[in-house]
Amino acid sequence: MIKLIIENINGYNYTLKDNDNNRYKINIEFYDIDELPKVGDIIYVNNKLLNKINNNVVSFGKLDGIYGRKITDENDEDIIWLSINDKVIYLKRYYG
Repeated sequence: MIKLIIENINGYNYTLKDNDNNRYKINIEFYDIDELPKVGDIIYVNNKLLNKINNNVVSFGKLDGIYGRKITDENDEDIIWLSINDKVIYLKRYYG
């Protein structure tokens, strides 16, 4: 998992920065969470997924949501961790 710090949010457009100061621009929509991430919060993303979604539109929601693939492995590349106020939320990529 790659640690990405949210550097800027403009609507659904997120600018994320990794530990090497690489920046990623991703249009992200979050579903089924009580609190949306804010600047300074952290998203942990699988490297394979990050390469697919950089400069794209992507949606994430609850692990048991009906819109994504069924997750059977905790190391599935469609899982992200969202750290908000020292609370970790596990989400999966939604399709469709």
